[in-house]
Amino acid sequence: MKKIIFIFIGFLILQKSYSQKNTSIEVFSGVGFNKDLTLINEVVNNYYSHTFQLNANYRFKITKVFFAETGIGTQWYFSSGAIGISKFNATTLRIKIPILVGRTLFKKVSIAAGIAISNNRDFDKFDYRADYNLRTSLLIKGNYSITNNFDVLILIQKNLSDIPDLYLLNQPKLDLSIGISYKLF
Repeated sequence: MKKIIFIFIGFLILQKSYSQKNTSIEVFSGVGFNKDLTLINEVVNNYYSHTFQLNANYRFKITKVFFAETGIGTQWYFSSGAIGISKFNATTLRIKIPILVGRTLFKKVSIAAGIAISNNRDFDKFDYRADYNLRTSLLIKGNYSITNNFDVLILIQKNLSDIPDLYLLNQPKLDLSIGISYKLF
């Protein structure tokens, strides 16, 4: 076990010494959109969704200009709206795992696309036998490097799963977010 720990520490030291920084922390804020959302044949009015994300990512090169990126993240949704005369507010936490493939366009600009898998049900209602436990989303992400450690990010997230509108009240079909990234090591 000690050998594995020393090998891992050695690998991290070599990565830090001889390569670019690959591990980063990202913070996003954005808005969500739903079009023609209904619940029990009632149209949802005045729908608004704000999202906040915190992600830890690892990026590695595939070729000189292509890279892959994965990690784990949390995403909070703060949604509100009205159905008939009833108003609602919802706060939802999601865990997501993104897998992206990207290309460096210029020295400071890159773009990536991929998918993210996240929980679709709240943790206390998660049941492996139930339908609609997971959600798959298309991700498109743009990076602009301000310095060696800081990037400005744009993220578009679109739901790909075929799920009922009920699950879209607290997590919309489309999210547009901006954020920053800090490269750790």
